[in-house]
Amino acid sequence: MMHKPGYSPMAIWAAREVLRHPCRSTLLFACLASLVFVAATALLFSQALDATWARLVNQAPDLVVRRIDAGGWAPIPARTAVALSSKIPGALDPTPRLWGVVTGPQGPVTVVATDGIIPENVRQGLKVPANGQAVVGRGIARRLSGSRLNLGSRSPVTLDVIDTFPADTGLATHDLVWTTPEDARHLLGLAPDQASDLAVHLFRREEEQAIQADLAAAFPWPVRITDRSTSALRHHTRAVRTGGIAVVAGIPALLAMLLIITGTIVDTTGLQSHWGLLKSMGWTTADIVRLQITKATLVGGPAVVLGLGSAYAAVFYPPAAGVTAFWITGGQHLPALTLSDTGAPLVMLEIAAMVGLPFLATVFLTCLRGAAGAPWTMLQAAPWD
Repeated sequence: MMHKPGYSPMAIWAAREVLRHPCRSTLLFACLASLVFVAATALLFSQALDATWARLVNQAPDLVVRRIDAGGWAPIPARTAVALSSKIPGALDPTPRLWGVVTGPQGPVTVVATDGIIPENVRQGLKVPANGQAVVGRGIARRLSGSRLNLGSRSPVTLDVIDTFPADTGLATHDLVWTTPEDARHLLGLAPDQASDLAVHLFRREEEQAIQADLAAAFPWPVRITDRSTSALRHHTRAVRTGGIAVVAGIPALLAMLLIITGTIVDTTGLQSHWGLLKSMGWTTADIVRLQITKATLVGGPAVVLGLGSAYAAVFYPPAAGVTAFWITGGQHLPALTLSDTGAPLVMLEIAAMVGLPFLATVFLTCLRGAAGAPWTMLQAAPWD
């Protein structure tokens, strides 16, 4: 038995309606796709920045203790700091850390030594530097003409670059130089028993606020203590503010696109006679509404998909991500960032619903009102198109 190929007569009619007005359909498609792209790019970048920071901050120590004086930051005596902090109940594994900012070949870079700073999963698979060697971030590696890196101004050091950090850690390692403690101390001007700060892990993370007063009182010099929750909240606020500023900056363009879309949909003057002719041929108001909904879906569906796909590529495809980051942050992130796409599908679904549902609702209400009259009234109300 022969089966006829499946097809939808309403979809064929809707496609015919789209082709009858190609300029209007193209304009509507372009405006919808642009609207989705602008909104989705800003929100996806904000979500990706937040997720990436959360993943990196989650690997940080619970508390970071820094010594301060009248001039600001001061080196901390490593052995004394470890001995004093170990006496605080709940404070585990206090680790002196070596890090600081020094002069690089094309601007400041951050020099770090391993203990307590670079997580194990980031170091996994990388070559461990020896004295005179370094592992660098991709932002530094791209600017080098060879494998030699000159650092420092007062006490310069030349290092051989033996490896680079993974691309998915670029948000934290873009300008990072991992070297040995000896080279780091030489560049930072620290004595053998001095450290930049002290990383402390806690037996119970929920005690990070309560333990800070006891920890600060244990040292004979003024200290500033930063907890992981505060750092995570700061990065989260920054990510949300970045996306919010981008959305606010794009409001004029969004409003213009919405006006074009609304004007294209609401202007039913030229369609009145056509709808009246359809109703005189036996079409019902429900049939006309279904036709217009199908027509809107044929134009709006691909437009939303294109806008979301372009936004996803602009945020998560490394060459384009650098341009997007430069645009949204005003030049704060110049590298081709590799961001985490955790939560991106949900954001894209929300954007599709936020744009698509009001669009279809506008089509439904406008067509329902415009096609509810008697056919002879509709034929006389507007000129034939």
